[in-house]
Amino acid sequence: MEPVECSLSALSELDGSDIEALTRMNEACLNALLDPALWAWMTALTVICIAVGALIGWLKGRTAAGIIWAAVLGPIGWVIVALGKSKLPICAKCAKRNPLNAKVCRHCRANLQNEPQRTARAQMKGVDTHAGG
Repeated sequence: MEPVECSLSALSELDGSDIEALTRMNEACLNALLDPALWAWMTALTVICIAVGALIGWLKGRTAAGIIWAAVLGPIGWVIVALGKSKLPICAKCAKRNPLNAKVCRHCRANLQNEPQRTARAQMKGVDTHAGG
């Protein structure tokens, strides 16, 4: 018996009435799918996708969403999170985004805990701090 290759070209040349040939093709494809090297690569790529998704999500204030979207869709999930709405707080004084737990604006040093009203500068930029930005 000659070894069988698991490929589309080998499948197209396969005689559907030859049960032994079908069995050999099935075994060859099963062995290819159960190859530990394939699973190691798939696991490594999944971990990398999740790490990049977590980083993008963290930058947008949506770490959990970044992890989930990247785990499910890989690089497409990165785009979804990157284009999604940011949950980072906006300074009422300068209208720039800050880290989630920031107490003071990293741009103008305004107190983010007492976010009373939007300033004229924030109004000119068209940022609505009460809508979540």
